[in-house]
Amino acid sequence: MASIYDIKHIINDPKTVKVVGTVGIDGVPHTVVKQSIHVNDEGNIEYVELFESSKSYRNITGSLWYNKKVSILVYNGNNESYEIVGEPTKILVAGREYEKVYTKTLEEKGFDIAAVITIVPNSIEDQSPKEKFAEQEKTRIFFTHLDRLSKDNNI
Repeated sequence: MASIYDIKHIINDPKTVKVVGTVGIDGVPHTVVKQSIHVNDEGNIEYVELFESSKSYRNITGSLWYNKKVSILVYNGNNESYEIVGEPTKILVAGREYEKVYTKTLEEKGFDIAAVITIVPNSIEDQSPKEKFAEQEKTRIFFTHLDRLSKDNNI
C-alpha cells in the first residue's frame, strides 16, 4: 500500500484529475471534481469548498458529524490512479488559516470560499490498470478466463 507521501507529487500536481466521492445521509452517493485538493504539511488531504450550497459540502459535513468516510480518486493521465479513503476531521469557516486561503482564492479567482476541509487518509489503494491486473492474477486465480489458460498451456 502506498503512503500519502509516495503519491503527494501526483495529488499536488494541478494537471491531476481529483474526484471526491461522498454519501448523503439519505444514502445517495455523490461524486464531483475538486481540483483544489492537495496534501498539506501534516500529510492530510485538504481542499477548498467553494459553494455553501453544494451537495459535496452538505455530504462531507454529514460525514464529519456521523464519522463516515469519504473517497478521493486521483488520476494523472499517465495510467497512475489512486483511491484514498479517509475521514473528514475539520471544516474551517473562520480563523487565520481560513482567512489565508480565503484571501488567496479571492485574489486568484475573484470569488470567496465556503470552507477549507481536512480529510485524514485511512487507506490508499493503487487503482492503476496494470497494478489491479497483477493483483488479480496473484490473488484471484479463478478469475482467469479459460481461453487464456488454454493459450498458456498450449491446449
